[in-house]
Amino acid sequence: MHSDPHGAETRGPGHAAHAAGRGPSASSSPNSATDLSAARDALVSGSGRTRRLDTRALRDALVDLFDFWLTTEGSELGIRPDSGFALVAVGGLGRREMLPHSDVDLILLHDNIDPETVSSVADRLWYPLWDAHIRLDHSVRTVPQALQVASSDLPAALGMLEARHIAGDQELSNLLIGGVRRQWRTGIRNRFDELIEMTEARWERSGQIAHRAEPDLKSGRGGLRDVQLLNALSVAQLTDGMPGLGPDVPGGGLAAAHRHLLDVRTELHRVAGRGRDQLQAQDADEIGAALRIGDRFDLARLLTEAARTVSYSVEVGIRTAGNSLPRKGLSRLRRGPVRRPLDEASSSMAERLLWPAMLSRARTQA
Repeated sequence: MHSDPHGAETRGPGHAAHAAGRGPSASSSPNSATDLSAARDALVSGSGRTRRLDTRALRDALVDLFDFWLTTEGSELGIRPDSGFALVAVGGLGRREMLPHSDVDLILLHDNIDPETVSSVADRLWYPLWDAHIRLDHSVRTVPQALQVASSDLPAALGMLEARHIAGDQELSNLLIGGVRRQWRTGIRNRFDELIEMTEARWERSGQIAHRAEPDLKSGRGGLRDVQLLNALSVAQLTDGMPGLGPDVPGGGLAAAHRHLLDVRTELHRVAGRGRDQLQAQDADEIGAALRIGDRFDLARLLTEAARTVSYSVEVGIRTAGNSLPRKGLSRLRRGPVRRPLDEASSSMAERLLWPAMLSRARTQA
């Protein structure tokens, strides 16, 4: 199965590709990503000459590692400035939140290059990653195709809001990133209800982190998906940044809660040896010790506090966003209550309520 230059999106390989055509040429070995996989494993385990990194340093190192490999490999394939190709990361790599066993989510953009050339470049980029057993979620599109997908597929739109240029034609990446954000801002009025329905359905499936013995750190209420929701509302200019508790409050507010959730999920990947979102009871003590939090009960208290902070911020953000949206239909023509200055209203009310008592008092004194 060749990569579809007309916008197909898949998660795994078919049989080997041999497309030929004009355009960039390369001599990539099918196993050229094995060094990438080995380097990732060394970073995660702290084996060999690599010291064991804390969770934040590990995420940063993984982002640097994948960025370097993709930039180098892309250049060898001809994905360079002014080539008509651009490589864009979404998901964890796009957010610079790469976890030990996260999927690598990539979009190969092209500027209407002939299909055979696009298929050849795409296959020689994807197949080494598949052969190295790196989990890959990929698509191949033009910018108009990607924008069309974002306009009709809400999860895809949310993912592209976090897109980041990796290699190739920066202007092509900017067209996608800027276009998705403008499209999101102008269309949020018609998509807001769907966004909230999708969020509530996710909460119903995954439950609340603060109330679960084995919580889903990614999709549960108060989890990492909710932080991404806040970012989407901010991009739509319905909220000011990430609403909620500021960093000066006890516990560090939303930023600290986000970091705690990320740290626990990062260590969960490392302990489990695979990508996993649900914290299981048998892993809690080991994760708590690795993060220097304490035992499973200390870890549960930390997660409960972090999830409640995120949940509160989401409630504020959704309410603020809903109030910021323009009214629909005839409701915008309805007149709101007549508001008078406080001093005038207060004075009028005081006269009506207090005048009888004042008059009675005056008569008594007389």
